[in-house]
Formats: sequence, structure tokens, C-alpha cells
Amino acid sequence: MISSCAVVDFFGPRPNSALVELAQTAQADANTTDDSELAQLRLTQSEELFAEINRVCGLEEDGMVPDSCAISEEDPAGPSASPEDAVAQLIELADDAPEDSRPLLISQAIALAEGHAPLPEEPQEEVLTEATSLLENEYATIYGLDVAEAHGASVDTESHEALTLELSELLGDTAPVADTAYEAEWPDDSDAQAFADELVQASHDRLSAAATTTDDPQWRSWLIHSAAKL
Repeated sequence: MISSCAVVDFFGPRPNSALVELAQTAQADANTTDDSELAQLRLTQSEELFAEINRVCGLEEDGMVPDSCAISEEDPAGPSASPEDAVAQLIELADDAPEDSRPLLISQAIALAEGHAPLPEEPQEEVLTEATSLLENEYATIYGLDVAEAHGASVDTESHEALTLELSELLGDTAPVADTAYEAEWPDDSDAQAFADELVQASHDRLSAAATTTDDPQWRSWLIHSAAKL
């Protein structure tokens, strides 16, 4: 005879398998790496992912996670991964995770990303449209950073200039060119640094948001690695 509790457990919500795999890999990384800084980052990421698993599953009226969503400590911790492999895993499993979990996965991938990712070889029209918008915004960002620097801010436009070159390469003959001037509420000497910092953060946020919504894994990878450089 099957008890009512057993029925509830059997038919209750289940942890998302993609999130479980990512959480267990992050946990394994935290336990095995000799890099103390990376270990702390991966421990934090594993805690975020296990919390996300519980959030997606939902809570009972008593505030506890449903038994059907519980992950036993005896479950295998999963294989450890290098930062590069962890980024690839986050990108690969992002589409298998709940849609509202993707911003977390993208932010974790950006925190781990190092190096460079190639642009899509055969970009879809949606990618080209997004790349055009990103390029136009980067032109304006560089102009704004130059203005902020003239008012005493410490800025680094090199990564933004690299973005414009790569996006222009992707777009080819259809790439827009920078305007000769841009309009904004320009800063004075007292708030030039805050203005510059906001520009960089806005550029980072645009790349992160694009990586969250795109269906193209190669484009997502490029966006993540580009955001990590800002």
C-alpha cells in the first residue's frame, strides 16, 4: 500500500537537473582546487545554485523545501572543472535551466571567464541586429569616457575599443560608424569618475543581458567573455 506521504513525494516537484549538475560541479571545485580565491568563488557559486534549486522548487507552508526536492549529501558531488570548463558548462546548461535562473548562470560564467571566445561564424539576423545596437552603444561609451577623462576621471577605453573592432568585424560592410559627437548631461570635475564608472557598468550590463536572452551558444560565449573583460 502506498501512503499519502509517499504519493506526495513521488509526484512532488523535482530539482532542475541542470541546476543540480552545476551546483555539484561548483561544490566539487570548491573542495578540490588549490587556488584559495577560486575555491571561495566556487563555494559561493555552489551556495547560490543550491539556493536557486530550492527557490525553483518552492517552499512548503512551514517554509521547508519539499522532500521531493531534497538533495542528499550522499549524492555524488560531480566532477570538478577548470574555470574554462566551468564557463563552458554554464553556457551549455543555461538553456536547460529555468528561464528565470539564466541571469544567475550568466553572472557566474562572467565571474569565471578568462581569455577570449570567437565570434559566431554564421550569425543569425537576430545576432546581427543585437551586434549593431551594441556597437552603437560602445561608440557612445568611448566618447563619454573620453569626456570623463578630460574632467579628471581615470578611464580605460582599450577593452571598449577592442569590442568595437570585433563587432565591426562581425557586421562587415553593414557596421555603423561612430558619430562625430554625442549629447548627454556631461559631468564636471566632481562627478567625472562616477560618470565613467556608470558608463562601464552599463556596457557590462548590456553584454550580460544579451547573453541571458540569446539562443546562440557561440554568441552567448562571446558576450560572456567580453563582459568579463570590462
